[in-house]
Amino acid sequence: MSISFTKRLDAAKKLVKQNSVKKYVIDGNSERWVVVGTSRDYLNLTNPIWCRCYAFQRGLYKDPFFQCKHSLAVKIAINENSYDNLKITNEEFDPLRTEWLV
Repeated sequence: MSISFTKRLDAAKKLVKQNSVKKYVIDGNSERWVVVGTSRDYLNLTNPIWCRCYAFQRGLYKDPFFQCKHSLAVKIAINENSYDNLKITNEEFDPLRTEWLV
């Protein structure tokens, strides 16, 4: 394991421990994962793996298997069943999506 991966993994575990991972279920049929960061919330996809953060966007160009701390946090949270499960409507989701994608 590289040191940078170890640091990302440790940071991901800390995010899970801080209850920063949120699963939004929209109108009961689609879901979005969000990790609350220090400066903003980061939208995550689990399949394919994708994160809105700069580290993921930059790392992906260098390594197609790169995972940022937010993506790792989502995986850990799913595995440990340690996330907030929030149910919202499509109307409630629209402004959140806009915020997450800025």
